[in-house]
Amino acid sequence: MTQALRFVLIQLSAMLLAAVIVSAFKWPALFWATLVAVFSLVGALRWHDRKWWAFIHSAFPFLLLLALNVSIDSRWYLGALLLSWMVFGGVLRNRVPLYLSNSQALKILADQVPEGARLIDLGAGTGTVLAWFARYRPDVYVNGVELAWIPWLIGRLRLARSKANWQHGDVFAVDLLDYDVVYAYLSPEPMIQLWEKAKNEMRPGSLLISNSFDIPNAPPARVLDIGDWKGSRLLVWTI
Repeated sequence: MTQALRFVLIQLSAMLLAAVIVSAFKWPALFWATLVAVFSLVGALRWHDRKWWAFIHSAFPFLLLLALNVSIDSRWYLGALLLSWMVFGGVLRNRVPLYLSNSQALKILADQVPEGARLIDLGAGTGTVLAWFARYRPDVYVNGVELAWIPWLIGRLRLARSKANWQHGDVFAVDLLDYDVVYAYLSPEPMIQLWEKAKNEMRPGSLLISNSFDIPNAPPARVLDIGDWKGSRLLVWTI
């Protein structure tokens, strides 16, 4: 079950349960939103993989109540939808939100990349990884692929003067045969698909490196702690 479907099911269940309670006691709408937040928070802690879902669940009923009670031109909702799609377009197709690699992760990643290697960043966001390697590891050929339009545009401007190759497209449509290192900071959902793609396309001895997300039933060759506040890790598989 995808994280988005879990969100919908948890929210709907919490809303229905809260509605029954509020109706029985004839409480105002604010009590309904509070109960939904509490019930969905418990569900998120139990059934979601990441703690930020708890915050989203808790805030959602209050934002919904606010939207229902404030007169807002419908065009603003359309604009927000379009903006969200342009920033988080990868969520709809590959279930990959926008994650940005921090400097600690990049330094540790660089230690894993051999001199003169060819590296591709799948789901490259705003080009952070490529910009870092272009500056500190110019010996490495870097390529990045990003689907969402606004992050891709930011990366395009950011990398305009570098030798990095910057592509707009689906990360799962890219052939991995020519790369020594594949780096991915995706989400739990597509990791099995990424693993199958890597085994089918990457050369023996090449490296698949994931920021934070495991591959079920495929233990990594090594795990490197990044040491940031999120408890992030680099997981390294040798193909």
